[in-house]
Amino acid sequence: MGAFSHLLTDANLDGHWSPVTASIDWCEINYAVSFYIAEFLQINTLTNVPGMLGGLYGAYATYNSGVPLRYALIYLGHALISIGSFGFHASLRWEWQLMDELPMIYVVSYASYLVVDTLPGFEHRFGIAGPLAVVAWCIFVSVSYVCLPNPVYHQVAFACIMLFSIVRAVWLSYQIPRERRTKICRTLLLGVGVFVMGFAVWNLDNFFCTHIREVRDWLTDHGLHHLGHLTQGHGYWHLMTSYGALLIFTACVELCLSVKTNPYAYDYDASAWLPLVRPVKSKVKDEDYGNGTASSKVNGNGHINGAANGH
Repeated sequence: MGAFSHLLTDANLDGHWSPVTASIDWCEINYAVSFYIAEFLQINTLTNVPGMLGGLYGAYATYNSGVPLRYALIYLGHALISIGSFGFHASLRWEWQLMDELPMIYVVSYASYLVVDTLPGFEHRFGIAGPLAVVAWCIFVSVSYVCLPNPVYHQVAFACIMLFSIVRAVWLSYQIPRERRTKICRTLLLGVGVFVMGFAVWNLDNFFCTHIREVRDWLTDHGLHHLGHLTQGHGYWHLMTSYGALLIFTACVELCLSVKTNPYAYDYDASAWLPLVRPVKSKVKDEDYGNGTASSKVNGNGHINGAANGH
């Protein structure tokens, strides 16, 4: 089956979507609440809902505020991942597992393209070759994963792309003024921290699954079964990685726009629960940036020098 198939050994597999065809199962007992939903009230399925809503709202609000569509699409991709994950945990079917895992590859690959395509202006840096390369890469990972359906392969591929995007974003941050860099990097690091914590909780849930199930059984025997919902580690993975990814996306969108236009043309409220990038009135003179021109070159005091085409 796969690297997590040991979790299938004592699961109740009798339900509407049976048999389980996914290469992964989780520490939540299957069909314990509903005959039609494999992992229901014990949060593995329902914890995808905030990711759906956050992604849809992020896409709508970002695009509606005047940010270019290419950056709003990253939030829509986030929502699609959550929809696929909802279907996967509700059914534990292989086809829905692919709908969960492959969009993760597609979205972070697209994010990597955005942080590479950062020359001034909004023409594609590599012409049509750039998007085609991303599509080709996604096809390669998709086909290879279907032929080698090991979850570890998917996780390594995802982690490598995500790491590249973050490293590239940190490098880009040194092309903008210090105060802007500080704000963006704080958001980026917060997102990475929350994401990594979610990953850690999920792995603890896998490793200590037998003991965690014993705790749930004890709670049920003592009339405290509702508290058992709080022990579902994979649900915390959904909530924490979803929120962390949204923060990372916002930081990267702001960073890309700062480099491609000017560091003061867009901004976000870092104190907001879900910070989203919006156009703002430039803090520099209109005659310098009135036509959308800017430079990514910054002097030692954090001020902008010169101008470059930013259409």
